[in-house]
Amino acid sequence: MAGQGTIMNVPFQLRGNDVQRHIINVDSRFRDAVEHSTSANFYVTLPSPIRNILRIRITSFEFPNNYYMFTSKRQNTTFQVIHTMNTGAVAQAVTIPDGSYTACELESTLQSIFSASGSELQWLSVKFDPIQGHFVFTGKKRFAIDTLTDSFVRPFDYGLGYYMGFTRDLHKSNSSSATTWTVESDCQANFAGDSYLLLRLNDYFCVSHSVEGSCITAFAKFILKEPKNNVAFDDYSGHHIKEVVFTTPQDLARIKIQLLDPYGQVLDIGCNNYSFSLEILEIKNSSLYDTIRNSLQTAYI
Repeated sequence: MAGQGTIMNVPFQLRGNDVQRHIINVDSRFRDAVEHSTSANFYVTLPSPIRNILRIRITSFEFPNNYYMFTSKRQNTTFQVIHTMNTGAVAQAVTIPDGSYTACELESTLQSIFSASGSELQWLSVKFDPIQGHFVFTGKKRFAIDTLTDSFVRPFDYGLGYYMGFTRDLHKSNSSSATTWTVESDCQANFAGDSYLLLRLNDYFCVSHSVEGSCITAFAKFILKEPKNNVAFDDYSGHHIKEVVFTTPQDLARIKIQLLDPYGQVLDIGCNNYSFSLEILEIKNSSLYDTIRNSLQTAYI
């Protein structure tokens, strides 16, 4: 029965030993030069080169979705409060520690920063409205929330203010009394995190992604369906095709792997590791390469 299955899995004019599948498990823990690489940007050397490759595809992906959503590297941990002091108007940066937050956790973190001993913002408080999804800042004097910055210009993801629901602007406080001033975000807060990641393998690509006027290419797009602190699983049966079919035979001895965020930047996943499986189709009889390649269109292989 095993022999019959092998024969039926290739075009009738081929022998079973004309085609060989290799399943390569890539685990970022076992990458080349661990001390000089990161788990999102590394090389893997195959145990032995594979020649006359027709197709490479990803058949599984296992990724722990617990990398930080807010980091100084992603420039989304800071916003500015503009207020008056004895010396006049000042812009004071409010910066949260790197990490992943829910809206309520961010509220608590900001309130701790405002009320900390020695803080010049002890007159300011913040609340999250779970009904409207807005952040409401209340102060004992006139102030403004500033989400503009000259060093980081984007229509979206322009800083912590974006995730709190503030459009890119200077948001001035309104007075409800002589001693109470408030600023409320004008959009819903967003703490869902990245909805997808891109994976690069060498210079192979079947995904094109436009970012800020540039085109980024990748081998695969992975959808992050699971929330933070859960493992994201993907396989070949769902979502997007993750394969490349070569028009001419290719040889492979080493793979360069990069995990990218939606902006095409190498993802900072800290000390976390992940794995995925590659199915590599090798043509043992190179004279039949074109025949086998054409047979892919009729789902023989």
